[in-house]
Amino acid sequence: MSKKLTTLFLTGVLAISLAACSQTPVPATPPAQSQPAPAAPTDANDTNQTTVYMIKMEDDGKTKGSIKVGCGDSAIPVATTVGYQYNKTDPVASINAALIALQSTTANQYTAQGLENTAANSIWNIQKVEKPGVVKDPYLVYMNGAFTFGGTCDMPRVRAQIEETIKKAALGNKTAIVWNGDSANWTKLLALSN
Repeated sequence: MSKKLTTLFLTGVLAISLAACSQTPVPATPPAQSQPAPAAPTDANDTNQTTVYMIKMEDDGKTKGSIKVGCGDSAIPVATTVGYQYNKTDPVASINAALIALQSTTANQYTAQGLENTAANSIWNIQKVEKPGVVKDPYLVYMNGAFTFGGTCDMPRVRAQIEETIKKAALGNKTAIVWNGDSANWTKLLALSN
């Protein structure tokens, strides 16, 4: 190959190389788009926070905010969440949310805090919460199931957990538990816990 032809060839290669370098490379994937911030709840009364009661053994009501229960234990309020938002000013929604949170808490979920869920050792269900027909009547909390007690001391523990959780969630309204279809059954079931 002649010198002139070699120079011409190298000049062409150089021109093509420079042209390729001046082009803006195309990204393999499009740039990430920023995600919009989640929308705030439409109603300021919506929440997924609730309070349930756990048992602190042998505390004898000494912990601040606790309620003394049989066998020298305490029922302690614990803030927790449910997996959905509800209207915190509605007693029906509030009671339902609190009982669902209590029911879904495992027996040893709060062990690190020295607390137990004695109600978790039984199979019980919330059927419905009914608003009273007359203002002075209580909200009716329909529940069913069967309790398994490790001893007579579990009766006042379970009773306190369920009753205090309902009482706190009822927003100052009176309540009554209808157990397995009869309001007298709740008292009979836990008669030894008085």
